Amino acid sequence: MVRILSLLLIPCFFLLTACGGDQQETTKWRHNDNTLRVRQSTAIRTMNPYFVTIRYEADIHKLVFQELMEFDYETQELTPMLIKAEPVIESITSGPFAGGQQFTYEILEDAVWDDGRPITGNDYLFSMKTVFNPKLPTQNIVGYFDNVVDIVVDAENPKQFSVFTNNSYILTEPGISNFTVIPEHIYDPEGISKSISFRALRDPANAKKMEEDENVARFAAAFSDPKFAKEIVSGSGPYKLTEWEEGQRVVLAKKQNWWGEKLAGQNKHFVAHPDTIIFYPIADQAATITALKDESIDVAIELDAQQFVDLRENEFVQSILDFYTPPTYMYFMTVMNNRNPKLSDKRVRRALAHALDIDLVINELYNGLAERMIGPVFPSKKYFDKSLQPINYDLDKARQLLKEAGWEDTNGNGTVDKVVDGELTEMVLSYQYDPRSNFQDNFSELFKNNAQKIGVEIKREGMEFKVSRQNSSDGNFELSGRAASWYPLPDDFKQLWHTDAIGTSRGNFPRFGNAESDALIDAIRYNPNEEERNAQYLQFQKIVYDEQPVIFQIIPLNRIAVHQRFEPAISQLGISPQHFKLKENN
Repeated sequence: MVRILSLLLIPCFFLLTACGGDQQETTKWRHNDNTLRVRQSTAIRTMNPYFVTIRYEADIHKLVFQELMEFDYETQELTPMLIKAEPVIESITSGPFAGGQQFTYEILEDAVWDDGRPITGNDYLFSMKTVFNPKLPTQNIVGYFDNVVDIVVDAENPKQFSVFTNNSYILTEPGISNFTVIPEHIYDPEGISKSISFRALRDPANAKKMEEDENVARFAAAFSDPKFAKEIVSGSGPYKLTEWEEGQRVVLAKKQNWWGEKLAGQNKHFVAHPDTIIFYPIADQAATITALKDESIDVAIELDAQQFVDLRENEFVQSILDFYTPPTYMYFMTVMNNRNPKLSDKRVRRALAHALDIDLVINELYNGLAERMIGPVFPSKKYFDKSLQPINYDLDKARQLLKEAGWEDTNGNGTVDKVVDGELTEMVLSYQYDPRSNFQDNFSELFKNNAQKIGVEIKREGMEFKVSRQNSSDGNFELSGRAASWYPLPDDFKQLWHTDAIGTSRGNFPRFGNAESDALIDAIRYNPNEEERNAQYLQFQKIVYDEQPVIFQIIPLNRIAVHQRFEPAISQLGISPQHFKLKENN
């Protein structure tokens, strides 16, 4: 899925209670226009929807581009957007795709591109050809629908098409449905992709041939042109890109006479209230607070917990902003490189886990705006293993485990050591973190101080997120502060926990796993029996708990501030900017 989902429907929408005073007179606001000003913590780098690398890019892309189906921000259910109804799904019992499935879709009659051309199954076929092109850096996208083997567009009705798979993967439907469709005639004006057979592209027997195919290479080079990252940005959504000052702001304007506007009363995906949405990249938390106070921005999410609490208690600010703390589909963890000689023993990893007081982290570093994360499954999922107990803060237990693993202070310098590969090795570990995050800064300092009490020296290394992420992908780290997110659907652990994902950009950063865990992950992916699959989920959670590949920390509540000019649209999925509505007396 191009913007991969978060699964397992968690309780519908949130009855959000705002904390704030009575709304001021219109004349007292700094802005009275129907423009929503949104803070993002990181500047975007591309408007090509298939080259997205950070969540903030996807947040902007979804206002410009559309999918066959999208998550309803209120119910968190995947519902039709570009299509008339949910796909018709049939099992394939014979032929080359026996054991797979056929998904048949029909695109809305009214659906057109900005130049009036109809959106058809050919655009979907082209879009799929693009992400499966072996010469493009899009392989992280196709992980959730790499079982797609053919796409056939109805010759009589090009609005109708069928997607064929060679197995019954549990996330195929959301994967191929929550997929961004782009216009073929805009992104491939020369028609290069028309000469590329999708079925041949997906046939493993043709892999080498397709890698060397001249047209595959030509199209990849053309599609990678920087003009498609900024200058030519064309989608079927309600907004268009009108301005982009790199590192300063991205401006989206509501389209005039947009085709979907007439459907707004039938489908909330077509509701678009703000005339303009401006995204401001503001990394610094203090600068964000200042921008909220002086009304330079209307919305900010994921505020620093302490600053959020201080802001919420400020009487002056209460007359300008309302505050919300919905749950999130995100969790924080300390990733440990399981293949590093110092961290390869699970007793060492468990010792480090015992050196962390997560309850203190929640109460002191996150002001109580979080809950514990115990394993790779959110506690709200029905297959969450309730029998697993949190790893308690126990320095004596940590010292004991280190000793059992052969780590003792033999030279009296205060740091445990061990002979590794014939050399005396001190237990000195680097911790890579993003210094722009107050939480990561404070957390890494707390971890360093606690680890020192058990004879482990931690050296903090602050670095840019993109650098630490690349280091995590390359295995060039020992400890790293990271976050993971998901959507309301069944969990697929392939990208985060399978050994096949080691070394990939979104992959298995702790380098965890063996034949047993891989087999269990693969079994979960293709098991249609929910009861059996839930039992497999429980088994996998126990393996992860026992191996301690990472230190699971917390699930933060979101910390959102919204200007009182707007009626917000907020859920566990975050904010939905297009649904923010200017109040009538503005």
